[in-house]
Amino acid sequence: MALALMKQDAVDILTRQHTQIRRGFYRAALPGPGRRRAFERLMRLLAVHEAAEEAHVHPVARRVLASGGALAARRRQEEKEAKKLLVALLHTGPDGKGYLRRLGEARRAVLAHAAREEREEFAALRRAVSGRRLRILGAEVRLTQAYAPTRPHRWVNNEAANKLAAPLLGPFDRARDLLQRHAVHRT
Repeated sequence: MALALMKQDAVDILTRQHTQIRRGFYRAALPGPGRRRAFERLMRLLAVHEAAEEAHVHPVARRVLASGGALAARRRQEEKEAKKLLVALLHTGPDGKGYLRRLGEARRAVLAHAAREEREEFAALRRAVSGRRLRILGAEVRLTQAYAPTRPHRWVNNEAANKLAAPLLGPFDRARDLLQRHAVHRT
């Protein structure tokens, strides 16, 4: 298991998830009975993805890159703004009034943020951090995503908040997800 976790590096994992997020926004916009499920998958992916970046990737960038402090601060600010949009989108839900408009706003913010991460932060990490350290960081990302909250929480947007909140909010969100799925299957 530990060896399997060490095969992928953090940049590969997160870049692949950016592709999944792009597809997820598209699927969450499609009309029909699959919209709710696509929406829930997208929200979950966004929540666990950002939790791992905020808890592990941005702190490494801050410590090892020449302009890492400023770079990480810009990414955290973008994430904070995107998280506000995602919380509003979550409250609207896929059946709510203004859903497509809010989905579009969130999509633009999230995808612009992802493009900047790939272009600025991830590229710089590839140059500055060894492959072994990136694989270790990838294992940290995977482990964090396994227990991270499955919904965006507006006030959880930095390394300390993520590391403190994940053990509490992660299980709470996952229990709520389970109850909601169970309620849907009973109706």
